[in-house]
Amino acid sequence: MSTVLINGIGGVLGASVARRLSEHDGVAVLGLARHDLTAPVGRAEWLVARLSGIQLAELLRAEHVDTLIHLDFAGADALAENREAAVQQNVVGTMEVLGACAAAGLSQVVVRSHTGVYGASPMNPILIDESRPIARSGLNGLLRDLAEVERFLTEFTPRHPDLHVATMRLAPLVGGWSPLIEYFAQPSPRTLIGFDPSLQLLHIDDAVDAIVRAALSPSAGAFNLAADDTVCISQAIRLSGQQPVPTFDMMIGLSATVGDRTKLRPWPFDLTFLRHSCIVDTRRAKEVLGWSPAHGTAESIRATHQNGHAVDDRAFSEAAMRAFLSRKG
Repeated sequence: MSTVLINGIGGVLGASVARRLSEHDGVAVLGLARHDLTAPVGRAEWLVARLSGIQLAELLRAEHVDTLIHLDFAGADALAENREAAVQQNVVGTMEVLGACAAAGLSQVVVRSHTGVYGASPMNPILIDESRPIARSGLNGLLRDLAEVERFLTEFTPRHPDLHVATMRLAPLVGGWSPLIEYFAQPSPRTLIGFDPSLQLLHIDDAVDAIVRAALSPSAGAFNLAADDTVCISQAIRLSGQQPVPTFDMMIGLSATVGDRTKLRPWPFDLTFLRHSCIVDTRRAKEVLGWSPAHGTAESIRATHQNGHAVDDRAFSEAAMRAFLSRKG
């Protein structure tokens, strides 16, 4: 019997991973969340708490956890409250989590990352594989934090050879909350005059499949995860039901509003991603994990535009209700 703890089970991705792991009879699933759960998590047990590194190590030992999936990053499943708190959670928090895993003697850790850590540059190859160094500049917000985490991992992993660490570099997700998809779907999204780079996205179901595969096998190192096809930014906007508005870079921060039209929603990444492409090679994930994306970029965006999000609303609501009634019982 393997015991897997999902740190960040309260997010859409974490809950989806919990449900997928619950389908495996030989796996016990635990979860750690910062807030009460809002989505069904299969047969996982969970704890709502903000544990220190020492407390987490104690929990891991007490529950005989052998694998931890770390998805708890501010700005990944919802807008971050502020940069100071985000850095504390994303960078310092991840260091504490990895230290706790090493202290508790875990064998496997899966850490969420992003394909954007390579940066967008005219010097990027057509396909970026995992051997390419992550960017040292040109990143902000969550991408900057994830790049800092990956730099820490290059020092951490050689010191702990018994702990396998798999870093999952996910393309922007379709399904659940995504700042990029929200940007595309707002009225009149701005693009840069003279630029229309290509991009990749990743359906949340394909992300879940890769994360579960990495958690249940002794895999280590970085893995690029993205759909096999690409679309231009202008095409992604049109697939989302809107029309792109080419403009000058100084106007991007004044992009059209979302929701109640009282809060501006700017382009979510550094402006270099509006000028240059960042397309990754996913062969390593296919060869090592046996993973392959079942959904394409264009298909996923189209489904989001048609259904509101890339999951079946009726089935999802039914599962949520049944899980609630079961817990109440």
